Parts: sequence; structure tokens; C-alpha cells
Amino acid sequence: MKLLKILGLLLLLIVMGVAGYIFYLKSTLTPSYSGTREISGLSADVDIYFTDHGIPHIYGATEEDTYKALGYIHAMERLWQMDLLRHVGSGRLSELFGPDMIKNDKFLRTMGISEYARESAAAYELRKHESLPLVRAYIDGINEYINNNPKPLEHTLLGLEVEPFEIQNAFEILTYMAFSFSNAHITDPVLTELSNKLDSTYLEDLNIYHYKGESTLRSFDDRYSVQTKETIAVLASLGVPEFIGSNSWVLSPVKTASGEVLLSNDPHIAFSQPAVWYESHLFSPTREYYGYHVPGAPFPLLMHSEAYATGLTMFENDDMDFYVEEIHPEDSTKYMHRGEWKDISTNKEMINVKGEKPVIFNIRKTVHGPIVSDILKDEPLEDIVSMYWVTTSFPSFMMEAVYGLSYAENMEEVEQAASLIHGPGLNIMYGDSSGNVAWWAVGKLIKRRDERTSKTFYDGSTGLDDPDSTYAFSKNPHAINPSWGYVHSANNQPDTVNEVVYSGYYLPDDRGERITQLLDPASSLSVDDMKAMLLDDNSLMMKAVKDIMLNAIDEPESNDLLQDLSQWNGDFDGSNFKPLIFQKWVHETLKAAQQDEIGEELWPMYKRTHTYKVATEHLLKNENSAWWDNDTTEAIETRDDIIRQAFELTMDDLSSHWGDDYTLWNWGDAHALRHNHAMGEVISFLNVGDFPVSGGNEVLNNIGYTYSEGKNQTIRFGPSTRRIVDFSDIRNNSWSILPTGQSGNYFSPFYADQAEMFVEGEFRKMIMDHDLIKQSNNKITLTSKD
Repeated sequence: MKLLKILGLLLLLIVMGVAGYIFYLKSTLTPSYSGTREISGLSADVDIYFTDHGIPHIYGATEEDTYKALGYIHAMERLWQMDLLRHVGSGRLSELFGPDMIKNDKFLRTMGISEYARESAAAYELRKHESLPLVRAYIDGINEYINNNPKPLEHTLLGLEVEPFEIQNAFEILTYMAFSFSNAHITDPVLTELSNKLDSTYLEDLNIYHYKGESTLRSFDDRYSVQTKETIAVLASLGVPEFIGSNSWVLSPVKTASGEVLLSNDPHIAFSQPAVWYESHLFSPTREYYGYHVPGAPFPLLMHSEAYATGLTMFENDDMDFYVEEIHPEDSTKYMHRGEWKDISTNKEMINVKGEKPVIFNIRKTVHGPIVSDILKDEPLEDIVSMYWVTTSFPSFMMEAVYGLSYAENMEEVEQAASLIHGPGLNIMYGDSSGNVAWWAVGKLIKRRDERTSKTFYDGSTGLDDPDSTYAFSKNPHAINPSWGYVHSANNQPDTVNEVVYSGYYLPDDRGERITQLLDPASSLSVDDMKAMLLDDNSLMMKAVKDIMLNAIDEPESNDLLQDLSQWNGDFDGSNFKPLIFQKWVHETLKAAQQDEIGEELWPMYKRTHTYKVATEHLLKNENSAWWDNDTTEAIETRDDIIRQAFELTMDDLSSHWGDDYTLWNWGDAHALRHNHAMGEVISFLNVGDFPVSGGNEVLNNIGYTYSEGKNQTIRFGPSTRRIVDFSDIRNNSWSILPTGQSGNYFSPFYADQAEMFVEGEFRKMIMDHDLIKQSNNKITLTSKD
């Protein structure tokens, strides 16, 4: 009894100690949104008003003052995220988290991200572009905050200091983003293995090559799968969001009720906490805009002003190629290229590791790029494989480009700024107060002798498939003021330009078709219509295959469940049981049809590729496909046989999880959204959620997941914002929402104040009305201490 009392007392003391420590941290680290702060180097006071949900409106006497204040506020709200992003971009995660991250650092450095960022920053500073003083002011603002304020909670708990920021760090963040846009490093190894093990008819039935659906973006004026497995594992463990896809449409005045342009955009990015975007409104006597920033980079990637607005989606072009190198049989330091043996170059890298000695490793390169197979030490490839990536193969003008996108005077200058982006591939969406709408696919597009071969590994020795040249920007797909009255992008394939169809990892036509289905007949669309479209969860693919699925079942008229399913309209409503059954049924059908040929090891990786999504409708409509026969049985199965087997598996599995009464099942219970913090596995209160959601894969409300076995499906990505810009009232009738909140500080009231609004489909105004802004009681004044 005495021992129990002692243990109880010790437990109480521990609990009190933890509570006291948390109270201390809260009192120290809770951000204040009012008062005066002194920082160096301002020409005059800067006033920062925080309106509802913590949106800062920064008023400076000069642009340099404004950007110094922006850097200060980014550090106040997102310093942990900024520090994490630059450590990812530089391959220095081991400095934060210790030896568990060594493998990730080797991967990131082998990709060439840190070296390229370092070189790009140096070249940018030498060019002395007009944006350089603003970038320096922004970095100075970050460091002013670091030097005069407590460390963030995460740094405190990990016992870490925060290094001063440099311009190089902004390039590290932007270069990592470019890498996360790429899809080839996940898809090409899988398709190479499939092409090696299966007859070509199987790949043709997957529709992996160029396809031309109704919603093309119309122009107007086991050997290699381990590489995919390693890449997926690294990306999943970085703690920062991947860029996945996006929707956007821009309506010209002939399509809107107001007679003015409307722009909608919702970039699809992996959910995380903090969320990727930080909103802010900047005003100086010479410039004003409302922007979405990636903290750590000074200029917004999404923005609007009174004059124009920009948005972006992923182009999904193929900007990576892989080469199997022929190594000299007697000298492993040489490789064959175009008839001669060449030396493999080597760069020595040192990784500093928290709590341990530094790790030295070598990065080997051929003429094509880094040898990426070297990082697969646990499961090495038989071949030596190198990687060519457009982004690291050309000088970076990204800082000048994003500056130009925010500082243009007209549509032509926006186009000129967009042309500076060589990688990643993006769709820049545009609308303005003069009634213009436009879309440009940006990024250097490789000239290939055969676009159909770009998704499998090349023979590097011949040089026949080397990326020797690219197309001029004018040859990129684009549309400017098209006669049909709008531009749109949903990551689907663009139309041909000069008879060239560009290889890519385009997503299915579903979202693109839904956009055109809603926009083509309309002529007086409003902001409310744009909100409804962004929240639309109707699946054209499911409607297209529903009858095929149901007709495969014998005597469906005698089955109440099948009668209920026949009434489904394709909406992925969170409170409905029908999408839960259909999505599982389609998945089980594809699994039964394909896993026997693809193999159990490769199947999970194949599901992560866009090919899996693109092939779904195409395969289900093709009853003669070779995929339907199960290689492991003596019988010859038909499509209907597989669909029936899949239906039985579906109902048995769902019943085991949710009970026998299917009318009590619903989509939202199985699809809950959690925004995971990088340290959330250890400190769970840093995560935000769980929230049952509507929406699903390849609907406009694109709440995406990779289907996994089990009761619940993990939501991976979705809208990183839902955003509407209305040029009929730009200052008071433009709308937005973030998935969690503005602040990355757990003790801030703005850490997760938008999370429930987001899942409920609510919006809030992007205020630019100065009189309304200055009524806010939350105001920080930055004053110079010089």
C-alpha cells in the first residue's frame, strides 16, 4: 500500500510537472497580434492589421519595409515549417531528427536538389535583378524575428537552435517543391517493370500512352519497382506536403452574371499541419496585392490585385527520364556513351547527424545525371540507373519569374514571367479587370524521338534518347481569350500544338469533363456557382461504369441493395452508403483483374501511380481485355465473372467492419481527414482532426486517397485552398478557405480555426477594403530601433 502511495505521488508530480511545463511554454510561446515591436533597418513604421482568422494586412512606406515585415510575420507564424522545408531542400534532416533521416538525406542530395539550389541562389545574386532588394529585406525580416524571440515549440522540444536564414534557403524550398511536382520517379520504375514482364497488349489496355478524351485542354493561339518503393517511403517520411494535382477555371465576362472575370483555383496538395499556404495582403505606395505564400519564399505563387489574378495547377508533363547505363566490365568507374567509355564523375557529400558523427557518402553522375540506383543499398538494382531532370539541367530564373507574376503591368508581362519557368511544369491561370482570360502551360518540354517510350527506362549507352533539346515556350500548349469563354485545367492532357502531343502523367478526364459539363451551357455564373463547383462531388467515371457493374450481377431486380445502388447519381456524399460500396467494388474488381499479373509486391506501388486512375474506366469498359482472365486459375474468367467475385468480397468485407445493415454505412465514417504534423506521431495533439468528409478521387472536391485494405481509408491530399477572385468587387467579394489555419504555432488561436469550416464547405472573404481592415483591433506596429 505504501509503495502504491509513493507511485501515485510520483505520477502526480510528473503530471503536474508536464502541466507546468506546458503552461510555461504557452505563456512564453503564444503569439501576440498587437503591440509595438522594434526591428532594424526600417525607413518608417509598418502597420500590420490582423483581420478575422489571422490574415495580416501589411502597410509599409516602401516595398523593402513591407517585405521585411512579411518575413518577420512568416517567422512569427511558420518558423518551424520554414526550417523544416529548408532542411528538406538541402538534405539536412539528420541535423533535426538524428540518424533515422540519413537515408532520406542521401536520397534528397542524390536528386541534386541542394546543389542546384545553392548554385541557383549564387547566380541570382550575381544577376542583381530588381527583385533582389526585396528578397534581402524578406530574409532580414525572418532573421530579426529569430534574433529577438523565443524558439518555436518544436525546436524547444527537440532541443534545437534556429540558424539564420539565407537567400539560398528560399531556393531550397522552391527546388524541393519542383521535385514534389514530378511524377516520373514514382511511375517510370513501375511501368518499366510491367513492360519487362507483360505482353504489350496489357500496357495498351492501361491507356498509359497518349489518349485524347473529350476534355483535353484546348489550345487557342521487380527489377525497377524497388526504386518506386524507396521513393514513396522517403516522400512519406519527410513531414512536408507533396504537390499532387489541382483544379482551376477562369470565366470571361460572357460567362458571368456580373459581366466581369471570375477566377477559381484549388491546388491539390498533401494535407499537413501547418498547411502549405500563408495568406497576406501587402500594401506600399507603389504596389498592392493579396497573395498566397509558401513561407520561406518571398513572393506569392497565387495572387490577385485590382488589375489581375493568377492561379496554378500541375501541368503533369514528363520532365524526368531514366537511363540504364552500360558499365565497363573491368573498370566500374567508366560507362559507355555514344561509342566511347566515359568517366563517372563523383561528388563527396557530408551529412551532419544530430548526436552522432558526420556521414560521408559519394554521389556519382553520368552525362544524363545522378546515378539514383546508388541510394538503393538495402535492395540494390542489378543495373546502374541514372536520372535526367529538366529542373536541375537549366539555370533557374524562378525568383525572377514569381516576382514577375506579382509585379506585371498587363497580360503580356505575365506571359513573359511565366516563360521564365523551365521546371516544374505548371499551368498558369490568368484573368484580369479588362476581361482577358488565359492559360499557359509552362516548363521546358523535351524533344523526344518517340514520346511513347518516355515512361520506361532508356538504354543510356546509345545516346539515341538523350534529351538534347527542348521546344520553344511559344510551342507550349496555351489558350488566350478563347471563343468558348473560359479556360480551365484539371491536370488532364492538353491538346496538340503543331501536331506534337507531349508525354505526361495526366490524370483522368473526369474532373475536366465535369468542369466543361457545368460551364459550357452556362452564361450567367456567379460567385455562389463557383463555390458550388469547388464543392461538387459528382463522379462522371462512376456513372459511366455503374451499369456495367450492376449488369454483371444475375437477377439484380430481386436484390434490394442493387436496386438502391441503381438509383445512385454518382455523388460522393459523406452521409451516403452508396459511394462506399461502389468505390470498394471498383477497387476489388481491379485488384482481382490485375494483381495476378502485376504481382503482390508491385501492386501497392502501381496503385500510387496516375496510371491506376487513368486505366480504371478504360479497363472496365473493355470486356475483351487480357487482364480479366486470372492467371492463377485453370478457368478463363470474363469481366462479369471478376465483377461478381469482387461484389461478394466487397459486401463481406464492408459487413465485417460496419455491420450487416448497409443503410447505416456511410462514406464519411470510412474517410476521415487528419492533418498530420511532422512530429504528430510522437506529440499527437499537434495533429488536427479527424473530420468525416465528402468528396473523393477525381471529383472536383478532390479528397484523394490510395485505397488500402481495412476499415478506414487514409486521406492523403485535397484542396490546399478553395479560392474565388471576383473582378466585379475585388476588394469585398473574393473568397477563400484554408484546410486548418494561418498559424503554425500550436498556441495561436489561428492554428486550426478554419478546419471545421473547410470540411463543411464554408468560405471567408479575402478582404482588401482598407477602411474595413483598419477597423481591426489586432494591430502590430513594427518600428525601427536604429
